[in-house]
Parts: sequence; structure tokens; C-alpha cells
Amino acid sequence: MATETLPLWFDLTAMSIAALFGGALARNRNFPVYGTLFAGVVTGLGGGMLRDMLLGKEPVAISNWVFIPTILVVTVVGALFFHRLIPIQGIFLAMRSLALGSLVAIGAQVALNAGVPLISAMFLGIGTATFGGILVDVVASERATIARQAHWFGSGMAVGAIAFVLISFFVNFWLAVAVCIV
Repeated sequence: MATETLPLWFDLTAMSIAALFGGALARNRNFPVYGTLFAGVVTGLGGGMLRDMLLGKEPVAISNWVFIPTILVVTVVGALFFHRLIPIQGIFLAMRSLALGSLVAIGAQVALNAGVPLISAMFLGIGTATFGGILVDVVASERATIARQAHWFGSGMAVGAIAFVLISFFVNFWLAVAVCIV
């Protein structure tokens, strides 16, 4: 099986979109400044760090200096400028889909590169996309989104992970990314 190496810019972009979303959502929930920064960092980096630890790898967010400063800046931008877009349902769903679809793809691809079975890659893709958000929801004393909206949220992520793994394995990595996000 030939696997695609993820470009750093794609990994950083996906995590930045998640952090932007996390910062905007935290500001919309009236988190204090530290809580907003925490929410953005955990939303952007939490799932990838969990995935890397489960794979026995050093987390990319720790080993590459560019991740944490970028995520902090993007979180502030999300909190200052994008928080007003969260109540707009179409923009909210588009931001969430872009962030989660990208993170599912990244998580699954890193797992495939590590040589895990296909089903494990799917699981790690979903875990990469959801773990940070789950942590933020728990810190905010809210029920995790995946537990509240599992009828569409969880199934959408599962379909995205399955589609990504199968399309990237048999067809093309970038087509798999696009299908996963959609």
C-alpha cells in the first residue's frame, strides 16, 4: 500500500481551522480570555496529540515549533472576528465541516502511514476530529456534541472516515480529502 505523506501546510491549516472555530465558539459561549485560548488550543491540537500518543509517536504539535504559536494566533482571530458568524447556521455548519473533515482525513492518513489496519485508521481519524471538542465541552460543563447530536454528527464522521480510507487506499489521497470534507 502506497501512502501519501501529509504536507505540513495541510496539517497546520486543518488544525488552524479547528482552532479558529474553537476560539469563536468559546467567545460565543462567553468564556474568559484564558478559557478562550485553552478552547482554541485544545480544539486545534487535542485530537492530533491523542492520535500521535496512541500511535506511540511524538505529537507533531510538540515536536514542531510552528504549531502552538500559529494555533494561539488563529484562536485570537477566531475569538475577535469570527465569533459573530457562529449563530449563522450555514456558516457554522460549513466551518465545522471543513474543520472536522480535514481532521478526520489527517488522523486517518497519519494512522495509515503508521501501518495500522484500515478500521483502526478510521477510528483514529474520528478520534482526531472529535477529541479536542469533547474536552472543551467537558470543561464548559456541557454534554459533548457527539453525545448530543450523535444521530447526524457521529454518522457523518463515520461515513467521512470510511470514505477517506477507502478512496485514499484505492484511488487518490486528495480526492479522499475532498470527499471526507463534503
